[in-house]
Amino acid sequence: MFGPEMRGFTTLFLLLGLIACHRPREDDPPVATAPISAGSGEAVILTEQVKPPFEIKTPPADATKTASGLVYKKLVTNDAGTPIKRNDTILINYTGWSQNTGKTFYTNRTSKQPLPLNLTQAAAGFTEALQLLHKGETAVLWMPAVIGYKTPPTDGTAEPRVYQVEVVDVTPAPPIPDDVGKPPASAAALPSGIKFVVVREGTGKDKARQVDNVTYTYTVWDGEGRMIDADHQKPRTDSPYKQSVGLWEMLTSMTAGERARFWVDAEKMVLSGTKPLPVQHGQVCVEIDVSQVAKAEHEPPPTPPDVAKPPDGVKKTAKGVFYRVVKPGPGKDSRHPEAKDTVKVNYTGWTTDGRMFDSSALRGEPATFSLGGVIAGWTDGIPVMTVGDTVRFWIPEDLAYKGAPGKPAGMLVFDVELLEIMPPTNH
Repeated sequence: MFGPEMRGFTTLFLLLGLIACHRPREDDPPVATAPISAGSGEAVILTEQVKPPFEIKTPPADATKTASGLVYKKLVTNDAGTPIKRNDTILINYTGWSQNTGKTFYTNRTSKQPLPLNLTQAAAGFTEALQLLHKGETAVLWMPAVIGYKTPPTDGTAEPRVYQVEVVDVTPAPPIPDDVGKPPASAAALPSGIKFVVVREGTGKDKARQVDNVTYTYTVWDGEGRMIDADHQKPRTDSPYKQSVGLWEMLTSMTAGERARFWVDAEKMVLSGTKPLPVQHGQVCVEIDVSQVAKAEHEPPPTPPDVAKPPDGVKKTAKGVFYRVVKPGPGKDSRHPEAKDTVKVNYTGWTTDGRMFDSSALRGEPATFSLGGVIAGWTDGIPVMTVGDTVRFWIPEDLAYKGAPGKPAGMLVFDVELLEIMPPTNH
């Protein structure tokens, strides 16, 4: 969500798809298994069959039924154990049976390895059922098909199932803010209109810049308080300019030590080409805790004043790249690079809203590349230069990244300084 690593959502701990959307089929992949003879010389692997604690076709009279149709009966109680809330991640041992046939379709009893489940990603029935339990408790759950599947099977095989679940551990999620649904009247606004409140004042003097290395954690909720993205357990360090436009705006408004809560359009939280949030439209609530801001070692050039569009009077190549000479070279070398040449350049690139997305200045050294191996706008534009020139290019999207995943979108603006046309490499 927030970046190519992650980040996206990347990231929301769902390691247990079995409970969320398991299909009731006899050919489900076995987990706990034992080989038996198939009569043809081959081994057939079947799920280990586990005897239920009692007859499961009909729940016992002392079981409890909820309004959704869920039925549960605790086998082990632990009122002193950690309670479970809707956004928590839990470790469980569990076995599942078909309520109609009594057949075991999954168990981790043999492996003895508890399985993690993030309740924000589970089917509605499990999100409800686990919130009725505490750490250390064991219960049997009768799960109607209508609430037992996150994604119902398409072949009409949905059926009621019965589960025995033991809660081994609970990792609490950050608490849901009271104002998660909308900003309070006292909220301030960033220049872009994003509303925010400061939860904890920062200790740093300067706000983070887009090129600084910012260490932070974050949590994202939808308007109902469901956690839809998070990186709250292990801080990450990255530069704001590499993040989604929303996170870029928020991080550059904060100082070291600050914790703030923002209300932002979900669309602004997705970096181009990465997986969208579960909530793709409308407002989400984001809480960010910045622990450190480390100044960038190298400084990029400032954003050009004419970054939004090519100004009147600029030149244009035959293929459609707009350009103007920002600083002419000394004129000692009148050669122009050709499409087959390799060149050494300093460069910085921006989107037309003024957001920098790349710069050789940040690396502290020029870039060397073949003009035959870059975007078409560079192959077309750089041959207008001579050594020493600095030229600003406005490259239309069809000559830039053409909507490629993870790349900046739309028209792009580059300042390029041509340092050298490299001699041919002899092979």
